[in-house]
Amino acid sequence: MDYLSHIYLPGAVALWSALIFALTTMVGYVLALSGDASGISFARRSYSFFALSIFLTAFVLISLLMARDFRVEYVYQYSGMDLPWFYQFAAFWAGQKGSFMIWLFWGTMLGLLVRRTTGKSEPAVMGIYTLTLLGLLLILVRENPFLMLRQTPVDGQGLNPLLQDNWMVIHPPIMFIGYAASAIPFSFAMAALWRRKYDGWAARAFPWALGGFLVLGTAILMGGYWAYKTLGWGGYWGWDPVENASFIPWLFGTVLIHGLYMERTKGRFRRANYVFTFLTYISVLYGTFLTRSGVLADFSVHSFVDLGISGWLTFLLGGFMLLGLYLIVTRWKEIPTVPSEDPSFLSRGTFLVMGSITILIAALVITAGTSAPLLTRFMESQSQVGPSFYNRVNLPIAMLVAFLLSFVPYLTWKETPGNVLLRKMALPIAFSVIVTVAAAVWRVRDVFHLVFILLAALALATNLQKTIDKYRAGGFKAMGGYLTHVGVGIILLGIIASSGYDQSTKVTLTQGAPKQVDDMTLTFKRFIPRQGREKERMEIEVARAGRSPFMVYPKLFVNDRTRQTMVNPDIKSSPFQDLYVSPIEFDPGQPRLELAQGQSGQIGDMQIHFVRFNLNMDGNAVAALNAGHSTTVGAELAITNKEGKTFSVTPVYRLNPATGTVETPPTSLPGGGTITMAGINTGSHAVQLETTGLANPMKLSIDVTKKPLIQLVWGGLYVVLLGGILTMIQRFRQARVLEQIAG
Repeated sequence: MDYLSHIYLPGAVALWSALIFALTTMVGYVLALSGDASGISFARRSYSFFALSIFLTAFVLISLLMARDFRVEYVYQYSGMDLPWFYQFAAFWAGQKGSFMIWLFWGTMLGLLVRRTTGKSEPAVMGIYTLTLLGLLLILVRENPFLMLRQTPVDGQGLNPLLQDNWMVIHPPIMFIGYAASAIPFSFAMAALWRRKYDGWAARAFPWALGGFLVLGTAILMGGYWAYKTLGWGGYWGWDPVENASFIPWLFGTVLIHGLYMERTKGRFRRANYVFTFLTYISVLYGTFLTRSGVLADFSVHSFVDLGISGWLTFLLGGFMLLGLYLIVTRWKEIPTVPSEDPSFLSRGTFLVMGSITILIAALVITAGTSAPLLTRFMESQSQVGPSFYNRVNLPIAMLVAFLLSFVPYLTWKETPGNVLLRKMALPIAFSVIVTVAAAVWRVRDVFHLVFILLAALALATNLQKTIDKYRAGGFKAMGGYLTHVGVGIILLGIIASSGYDQSTKVTLTQGAPKQVDDMTLTFKRFIPRQGREKERMEIEVARAGRSPFMVYPKLFVNDRTRQTMVNPDIKSSPFQDLYVSPIEFDPGQPRLELAQGQSGQIGDMQIHFVRFNLNMDGNAVAALNAGHSTTVGAELAITNKEGKTFSVTPVYRLNPATGTVETPPTSLPGGGTITMAGINTGSHAVQLETTGLANPMKLSIDVTKKPLIQLVWGGLYVVLLGGILTMIQRFRQARVLEQIAG
């Protein structure tokens, strides 16, 4: 009973109900597989109630967050009174429990759609798929998100300042749709092995595999752009384990969709596709284990610490690995295959096989690198591999992918004569040579990089030419696959240009003093205090000869709750490059000034006289402090400028005793500059003041980076996604026709 008294029962009951209905769904599908005709209708009703229970569980948790009900531990840990409603909403997936909840929510809702596409294999497919959801549900039952605190705080701990960005609202949900979708092809494949029905599953699973590839790719795009525009380190991909945890399944998913394409068109890869579906889903579980079990807590800024679920994650990963391996090994020889019909090296089948192997190697290498801390855990010194390892290993792999993509559009399933191939590729070859020469004239001198550019431009050109041909022959529905490959070529060019040839300069600017940086003149104009939710900014003028000057506004501020210094860059984009300005350090130009009541002090041309403390800025400060409420104290100042004019200002100091947070907003001064009440010396009853722009000039250290052609990275990803969407629509239509024929 003591346990129940510390559980928020509406949410917990919905969660426990979901567990019951998940189990009864499993029972119903087992009965259907054993020949009981009533089992399938029972399972369908149970799954509907299971989905309703999960929906209600999520609804209750969101309601608690939006109501800021700090009785619930999860609400207290990830939300606060100062957060706007959209960050309160995003706190749903900010922690371990909430992220598993959103994963389970999307998986359950997708199951309602999957059930309609399974045909006669519904009991086996939905039985395995429900089992994947049950694994997530058991973690949530073990780590109940509705635990209540024994005492109710007046405020929460707030959201991690790094997560307080608009991308937090949309990026994680999309990521978890991709994770949830990875279980669908896995369920189709394992069901086919279980039933020994090896035909038809690939066509039904293909649209889901393609959809998961697209959604996960979209999430990766968003995550890269989020890091680029928010964190201030100048890049979009750091090979962090959490980044790799989504990238590895995406690579395996890429291999899978090409394998399913081969099976659909030529009957090839029939055995391999079972392995590919297995690897795609298991890589999601393995990445979850690495990043959420605590084994990488010392090696990744994004990784979760161990909250006691490492054993459950190990059980979940091990269980599905054993299931998949058992079915694949025991059915391997039974799976019908067709002999290789690739007559020569220059055939489409050969190149598709080589491409799949190449991407598979990349996924395995990245998996090994990400696992380095785990693999070296019992050695003398636990270690990890750095970004240089991934860049060095993956550059030749990317070149090989570009080479293969360049030739595939004009290869046939039978042997393609070399002279015919070269004749068709004459125009793309000319284009790629022109691009490579232009790169050499620009400033690319590395021979390895020039070959990379040649191959990437060739892949872009050949696939673009084929995309146009397909559009003319069959419209948009026929061009999706080749358009995706066009996007890959664009991305490869963008990566080599923006990462290999960016120019970064660190410079310190003194307020009002122009400084030359390359072809730009930078002038630090002013410091802009916080205005509402707009954080402290620095205004910098950027001028180039013959062009109109423009302003950039990088941000450097202190988080009110954690007192952590935060950095947000400002980015000015153009078609050919980004100007990326990130603050490093800010010197306000004046140390603290401490004045007792009635004392005066001089700062630059300003004389500051401390009149008295104002304890009634927001009610009686003493009474509020004794009651444990938020307290506001003002410092009434009389400031005389160099012209002899005196004006009054009252900076404030706000303390929240419940959370220990302090707010000291700067107050603007006539004529420029700011003054802040930084603290109170209770021993001498003195005020501690900080000013900016009144004495020594302010100084700002910044990192100025030019990122050439980085727009190709984002644009290429959009092209990949567009091509994938067109292909997915076509494959869903084909699957529907197949279902009607089978039905």
